[in-house]
This record gives sequence, C-alpha cells and structure tokens, in this order.
Amino acid sequence: METDAAPSNQKAPSADWDAIFADVNAWRGACMHHFSTVEMAVTETLLTLAKASSQSEKIRLRQLIGQRFEDLAAAIGPEGPFSAKGHAAFAKLTHYREHQESFRALLCHGAIKVTVDQNCDWLLVIRSLSIRSRQSERGVVVMERIEAQSRLADLKREGQHLASILGQLRKAAEA
Repeated sequence: METDAAPSNQKAPSADWDAIFADVNAWRGACMHHFSTVEMAVTETLLTLAKASSQSEKIRLRQLIGQRFEDLAAAIGPEGPFSAKGHAAFAKLTHYREHQESFRALLCHGAIKVTVDQNCDWLLVIRSLSIRSRQSERGVVVMERIEAQSRLADLKREGQHLASILGQLRKAAEA
C-alpha cells in the first residue's frame, strides 16, 4: 500500500522547559511591573487630589486597588470635584480599565498552566474562578506566546499613557 506522506525520520524538537518557564515568568513579571506602575500613579494622584481638595470635596482613599481606581474615577469624572482638570485623565482611566482590568485579574488570580506546541512555542492555559451574583463563574483562556507579547506591548503603551496623563493632572492639582 502506497501513501503520499513520506515517513519522517526527524524527531520533533525537544522543549527546553527551563528556558520556557524563564520566558513565561519574565513575561508575567513584565506585565506585573506595568500594572504596578499604573497602580502607583493612581495612588499618587489620589493622594495629591486629597491634599488639594477642600473639606467639602472629600476624596476617598480606600485600601484595595480596585477601590482606588473607583475613587479616582469618582474624583475626576463628570460629577467629581476635579472634573474640569481631570476630564482627559478620566477618559484614559476609563479606557485603561476597560482594556486591562480583566487581564490583570486573570494574571494575578488565574491558575496558569504552561504547554508548548510542536515548534516549542509556549502557550498559556489560564483558568479562573470568580463569583458573580452569588454564582461561580469559571473561565478558560488560551494564549499563545505571540499573543501574550502583543498584550504586554498594549499594556505597556496604555499604562505609560495613563501614568503620564495622571502626572500632568497631579501637577495641575498642585498649582
């Protein structure tokens, strides 16, 4: 019996797991760095606005980072005491939260499994479990290395833009 496929005597490439895990951890660490940079800028901005506000313009300063994002949005949003100075920052903050908040939760709280494809490029299988309306909500995300690198580039760019505009808002609030 003849087949069109020629027998393959080539072995599949062997995965260098130490290098793969080092690359995945470096990528995840870079993501965490960019999240932390934005979180620091948000916190510094809240502290600056609280210092610059009057007693009637109480700025909330809560502990959890999600709460701080909400507090900053309230302070610079359309109804906030710093809406005039913060309208551009509010737009960037809203955009950042829409595009990066669920990604942050996934990386920080998801269970990650690393696997490789036939070319020894890594893939992440990220499982998440959350509670919505008192019901469990499970999720699975599969991300290839090239997509992960693209997400990191987006995160870096959006984070730098937000941190920059928050820095400008702090300067304006201190003036």
